[in-house]
This record gives sequence, structure tokens and C-alpha cells, in this order.
Amino acid sequence: MYETSQKFKAGIYAPYRATTGRVTFDISDVTAASDVTSITTSSEAAISNKQQLINKKRTASSRLATLETDLFKLDGTFTFPDDTIANNGEMGFCSSVLSGADGTFASFPTLTFVFGTTHSSLGLTITFDAEEYATDFTVAAYAADNSVIATVNVTGNTDTLCTPIGQLYNYKKIIITIKKWCRSDRRARVLEVDFGVVRVYTDDNLVSMGLVEQIDLTSGELPSPEFTFTVDNSSREFNILNPTGFYRYLQERQQVIAEIGLDIGNGVYEYVPIGNYLLAEWRSDEGSMTATFTARTILDAMAEIEYENLVPKTGYTLYQMAVELFALCGVTDYSIDTALQGVSTLGLVERTNCKDILQMIALAGRAVVWVTRENVLTVRRLGAMGAAEDAVTLDNQYNEAQINLEKATGQVVVSYWTDLETAAEVTVAAPVKGDTLKLDGNTLINSAANAEAVANWILAQRGYRAAYRSNWRGNPAHELGDVITIENTYGADMKVFVTKNEINYAGYLSAKSEARGAVN
Repeated sequence: MYETSQKFKAGIYAPYRATTGRVTFDISDVTAASDVTSITTSSEAAISNKQQLINKKRTASSRLATLETDLFKLDGTFTFPDDTIANNGEMGFCSSVLSGADGTFASFPTLTFVFGTTHSSLGLTITFDAEEYATDFTVAAYAADNSVIATVNVTGNTDTLCTPIGQLYNYKKIIITIKKWCRSDRRARVLEVDFGVVRVYTDDNLVSMGLVEQIDLTSGELPSPEFTFTVDNSSREFNILNPTGFYRYLQERQQVIAEIGLDIGNGVYEYVPIGNYLLAEWRSDEGSMTATFTARTILDAMAEIEYENLVPKTGYTLYQMAVELFALCGVTDYSIDTALQGVSTLGLVERTNCKDILQMIALAGRAVVWVTRENVLTVRRLGAMGAAEDAVTLDNQYNEAQINLEKATGQVVVSYWTDLETAAEVTVAAPVKGDTLKLDGNTLINSAANAEAVANWILAQRGYRAAYRSNWRGNPAHELGDVITIENTYGADMKVFVTKNEINYAGYLSAKSEARGAVN
């Protein structure tokens, strides 16, 4: 489960609860950040990492204690910086110079971004510190010949996330100069610079949003999460014919971050992420009063990239193959179960797409694949069902969970390949009568021992043949693969793996969940 506070854990199942939705939509040039050839600054503190300015992360990992006014409180909310910069997590840029008594910097901190080619975008968005910001600053954009395209001088800013400059065409360099901070004796802090407009939609302009995410316990499928949201378009920003609108700047793979918030007391909301997605489709709805967007994950992008290897490899593992596959597809945020380092493979695959190859790796490695709420592509063995992390009670179900008992599997037949032309089979039988399940065509399974291990694993996973469907109030902290219990009117609660979450928000939160458990 996603880690939440005790107030959230109690409040999410309270008889009365107030929830809210939030969608952060980054309408930026998807090629600009990856095309930055250099980031230079006039001053940078030791607790700074300017390379994080373009990684699409707009929240600091922690509050670092420093010798600045009110930034060394011993109240448990601050942590001491680590000498190893990477251990401090997300920090962004932090200047070495401090603001004066009136917030003005004697020496202006500057950030300069140089690109390999020219770019055009809807604007520029700067995310300052979570609670602080530059009040006075300048943004200048330059063409390839170093001539000035546009300059904006901002004074009196009060926003931590602001878009100081509008549509930009064919820029190759951006310079941000920070002149004055909102507080004295503080360093300038910038968490992210987006080369476009970052819109945050909340209940005022968010009509609805919904998520469908799923895993297959036997990796028979690799379903990709899908997130859809609808926003108020009465301003006609997303109309295709609007010459000053956003439509022309919409691109596939623009970032979409979704969150559900719960009022944990006195109007304070604690947010739980329900995904970090890539824009896939969009439309202006009938009447043009709303616009609807669909976003998916990197799994879909992997389906567009092909790979093959016709020459057997030695001393090679499924773990190594997964790492190489992710590198080919540009996947940088991933987690691979280290158990796959102990599974050898020849790495033989005929030409196919990378998503299908990832499925073959998962099957050969007895693992499942899903994308976490923080957009980490995960390949992991679930293992035996452990202790339950949460409970879905009858009080929180609209209807008692529907139970479907699937057919038993009597035996599993798995093929293994010594080369791309030669295969043999291993059969593992269960102590019960049932259907025969056959796995062939996975050329990453190259030994009888591994084929037998895969067959036993599939047989064990097929033992979770009690399928539950719940229509209930929902808890956004539930993640795929979580172990929970579902209450019923016939005795002991049912312990299950969460295999599907369908979360919907339209001013209120509701959910439909699917889970699998063993037959009692």
C-alpha cells in the first residue's frame, strides 16, 4: 500500500469524508528537456543538484536543515543533508548566495539552459520551493543566433508555480535571473523548469477523472494502466480552431500526474498519487464546453519499439536482459527483482515488440509486471500471500463482493528451447483434476529445470482461482499486488491479492476492485 498518515488511514473509512481530485498537466514540448545540452548557474550551493531541474519532479524529497532563518528547526520536519548528494533525493537548484534584509540578492542567481536545436512551446513554467518563491525575476529567450526573442520582467510574484512568459517560437537558450526572494536570509530555490505550461486542475475546473490499472498473477497479459480526465473547457483553450489556444501544443507523451486528496482535519488535505502518466489521446467534447484526455504509461511506448536477438548469449541472465531492454526503450525509472539475476537465459528472441519481450522475461522469471503510482516500471515476484495490509468491510461496500470460482488447473505444460528451432516440453501435474494449461513459444526458457520451475509457479498462481469483484467507497492508497481482506456475511474474511483497481472521482470518490484468493 502507498504509505499514508494515521489520520488518512482513519479518515478514508470515516462515515463522512471529504475528498478532492487534482491533475497536473504538463503541456510542454516533450523533446525540449532531453535536448538540453548544458545547464549553467552563477552560483550553486553544496545542497543543490541543477540536473534535477528538468526531470519532471516538482516536489522536494525532504526539508533539509541549513543555516538560514527558520530552516534549522528541531521539530522533526527537517533532515540533515547527506554529504553524498544523491542520498538527499530531489533537491533541485539551490543558490550559494543568500537574500538580503529586503529579500534582494546582491549577486543575482541565474539559470541558463542551452539546447541542441531550436524549440517552440506554449510558454515556460517555473516551480520554486514548496513554500517560497522569487518575487522579482527575469526570463529571457534567445534564438540560434543569440538574438533576444522575448524578455519578461516579473515583479511582485506570489506563486510557487508560475508561468511568466507566453508562446515562444524557435528558441535555443533560456536564461532565468532571480533578483528578489519572498523572504530575507534565504537561498534561491528552484525545483523544476518546464518548457511549456503546467496546468493544475482541481475541483473548480476538474469535471471528473478515472483510473483503471491491473496485473495478471501469471503474466499471461501485461495490461497497461489507463487514466482519463475531463476538464472545463468553457474558455475554449482546447478548441482546435482557437488560434491562441493550447490544442496545437498538445503532444503524445506529455506528463499527466493524478492525485486524490482526503481532508484529514480543518480543511487540510493529504494527497495520494494515483499515477504518473503519458498523454495518449485527447478531444474537445460535444459543444466544446469540456475536453477529455486519456493518458497511459511507458508500457504502451515499449510496444512501439522492436527488438531481436538470434545469437545465443553465455553467462547471461533475465535481469541483464531486462536492464538492456529498458535502456533500449528509454525507461529510466524501473525496479527489477534481484531473483532474476539467478535465472540464466540464452536471450534468444525473434523480432517482436519490447512489451512482448518484457512479458516473456516475466514469465521465464516467474514474476509479474506493473507500473507503480510513482511511474516505476516494476518486475517482481509476489511470493506467497502474506499478512493483510488493509480490510474492505461491509460498511464500505455498496454491495457484497461478487465471487467467481474459476476452473481448476490439472497440469501445466511448458516448452523450453535449446535454440530457436529446437524445443522440448516439461509437464507438471496437480493433485486435482482440471484443465491443461500450455506455455510454448517463450524462447527465453532454455532448460528443463527452468521450465519445471515456471510450470510449478503457474500452477501455484492458478491456485488463486477465487475471483472477487467489489463495488465500494474506495481507498486510493491500495496498490496492485497488495494483500487485503474482504468482509462477507458468511464467516471469516477473505484474504486476497489486489489485481485490479478502478478508481473514479467526480466530486466524490468511488471504486471497483478485483482480487484473487485461494479456495477455502
